Amino acid sequence: MIILLVSLAATLPVAAEPEIKTLANGLTVLLDPIEGAEDIAVVLAYHAGADAQTASTAGLFKFLEYVLFNGPATKPGISEPALAIDVLEPDSIEGGSGIDRFEFGFSSKKENIVPALDTLLYLFSQERREFIFAQTDGIEYARQSTRALIQNELSDSDLLSNMAIAKKLFSREPHRPDTLGSDHVVEKVDIAQLKKLASSWLVPNNACIAIAGGFDKEAILDVVDQRFGQLPKAQNPWPTGLAVFQKPGVTRPTFLVFPDSSIPSGHMQIEIRYRGPDPKETQSYISALMLQELANSPSSRFQTAVRKDMPKGTGLQDLRIVYTPTRNSSSLSVESMLSVPSGKNPADLAFSFKELVRSTELYMIKANASYFSAAEYQSARESLLEKKMAAQGDPLQSAARMARLWSWGIASFLFQESDAIMKAGQKNVSQLADTYVQKNLEVVMVRIDPKLYEANKKSFSNYGFETVSNQNALWWR
Repeated sequence: MIILLVSLAATLPVAAEPEIKTLANGLTVLLDPIEGAEDIAVVLAYHAGADAQTASTAGLFKFLEYVLFNGPATKPGISEPALAIDVLEPDSIEGGSGIDRFEFGFSSKKENIVPALDTLLYLFSQERREFIFAQTDGIEYARQSTRALIQNELSDSDLLSNMAIAKKLFSREPHRPDTLGSDHVVEKVDIAQLKKLASSWLVPNNACIAIAGGFDKEAILDVVDQRFGQLPKAQNPWPTGLAVFQKPGVTRPTFLVFPDSSIPSGHMQIEIRYRGPDPKETQSYISALMLQELANSPSSRFQTAVRKDMPKGTGLQDLRIVYTPTRNSSSLSVESMLSVPSGKNPADLAFSFKELVRSTELYMIKANASYFSAAEYQSARESLLEKKMAAQGDPLQSAARMARLWSWGIASFLFQESDAIMKAGQKNVSQLADTYVQKNLEVVMVRIDPKLYEANKKSFSNYGFETVSNQNALWWR
């Protein structure tokens, strides 16, 4: 494994050891200098987003994003703030309101690092916010834009399917994985509420700034302290009694069917979703990434067995395991598209897929130490290390990765991740399959050609499937 790391490092830009500092006002500074890099990237992130909202504030962080950026953060509106950003000639921009953070960042030439930091300071300054909140036309533009996003969600089958599953899997507080929120909240919120939201959450002791690329650590740390260290520390905005998401969040296996016009004629897509490990469980987090690599390899035993043992004619497509990590609401899914052969009942096929995946293959991953070979584990480790090191060699990817780990509460994992990957093996993956599949409950979603659904509607009902539509998929409708 040491030889592997050396060979990988030889093909990528050299990164010095990252550094983590905390300023006196509570701001976390994450630094990753990359030797020889001509670009730098800066990302300012807050512990905010959907995970910080309640049912009465759901959607306000997305609304705030559109207010602050005169549109989506990745495409800032003309003329303000786009002109302030464009003078830096950014190569790439990312950010906005997500599930577990509210962030904005971009990459530029390394000589622009100080102006880039000043621009970030300006974009989120209280003085600028006060000016923007006084522009009623801009507020109403942002309100209508975010309401339009919510309305568009009603015709986006991918979003509807995802939220319908989240509504079941995280039934206690499904508004916390909902980045768009509810229309009636966005419609009624006033400027005073928006000001309070920004002043409470966009504070230095609830934030990090991540910097990666070609720069001198000590010099830039001084610049950051001079600029951002002067911001006043505020009260911690996170409520002390915030509920922890249940595991798994459902009390029995739950079955959903969604007549979906985006599914090809004669086909159905099935997803089995489990409550997955949150990244703070670092060993399980790495094990979930490892399971993805192992199972999704085209020649893996998992791929071969599931395709072979499904009924003839189903022709599984895009069979994969998907791990989606977030701070408090991670999930682990198995999904595939399949044909419905003539004369076959799609509800029966859904149960066949579920039993084959869960009760046979994932059970064997738990119970059979040789399910994946030693060579497959080695290949999975190499793939994860390559992806990690490639991200470290790209300034914006590196800065975004540091901000992401910080938002998950595991910033120091920067120094441990490679070692954790090298040590992950069969016992870890077996334990993951046991805890998060065999001892867990699932939500099963079938998205199906509407004509097939109509022909088999009674069968789905008899099997206990709940029919999903844009009238009941969202937690607030």
